[in-house]
Amino acid sequence: MKDVVLNFPEQLKLGAQAAKGFKLGKEYKRVVISGMGGSIIPGFMYLTYREHKNRGPGVPVVINNNYGLPSDVTTEDLVICISWSGTTEETISALKTALERGVDSIVITKGNELGQLAKENNVPLITLPDVEYPPRWSVGYMVGALFTVLGFENELDAKLDPKGLENSGKELAEKIGAKIPIIYTSYPWRKLGAMWKANINETAKTPAYWNYMPVMAHDELEMYEQNNLPLYPIILKDSKDQPRYTRNIDAAIAIFNELGYNYNIVDLNSSDKLLETILNNYILALWTSYYLANNLGVNPEDIGLIEKFKQLKK
Repeated sequence: MKDVVLNFPEQLKLGAQAAKGFKLGKEYKRVVISGMGGSIIPGFMYLTYREHKNRGPGVPVVINNNYGLPSDVTTEDLVICISWSGTTEETISALKTALERGVDSIVITKGNELGQLAKENNVPLITLPDVEYPPRWSVGYMVGALFTVLGFENELDAKLDPKGLENSGKELAEKIGAKIPIIYTSYPWRKLGAMWKANINETAKTPAYWNYMPVMAHDELEMYEQNNLPLYPIILKDSKDQPRYTRNIDAAIAIFNELGYNYNIVDLNSSDKLLETILNNYILALWTSYYLANNLGVNPEDIGLIEKFKQLKK
């Protein structure tokens, strides 16, 4: 896995190459991004990018990680179905629903059933490199393709530092130890917390949770009254965040200090290159989950329970 993370910047280039020359035929009211697991993470990144550019929510981006499509998706929208494996039944269901409704669609995948369905119905198909990595470790390919398809390929010119972030991830994993990590962010960065949780759950096979301000301060904060809980808060903090979010986070940190909880602050180092910030933070999550798996003595590549679940539900 180490080589996969170190080569993350190359994934972006290859993903962009797979979608090179693709242009949308028209403007759409919204973009509906359908995917599951690691394959929806590029959608989270795109939503986060657009909301920051917009300086708040209300962007025309819908995340669909369910069967079919939301009932209000119409022919004015564009559906993008992303599945690294090409066998994800929920994403295949989303494409079938789009075809039934006559909604324009694009497919991003390595192939298999989803790719074949796209070919049979003349749906634009972006075929990703056929390498045997789990989806969460292949996010760079899918991000490169997605941002290129949507006309944001210039944002892929990001300075990523996987080697420089490795030691930070290793140190954070050691601090977590056998405790349960809970990732906290401000609302604008909330999807980063979801990405961290997914990687820790799947790679380190351990519980992890996420929440964001201001929601966390209205209920979840009270659980820390039990100061013997085996929790390890990880705060993703942006020094350039809106003051109201900074006040929320600083107040929560003050309470952690008062109650004697150990925690870690991850500086997002937000800059004008938003995707760069997002991707470097994701790389840190990859390293943290990898070293946490090593420390807990589990195989970071194994997803036996997920595969068993897929077989059982058939």
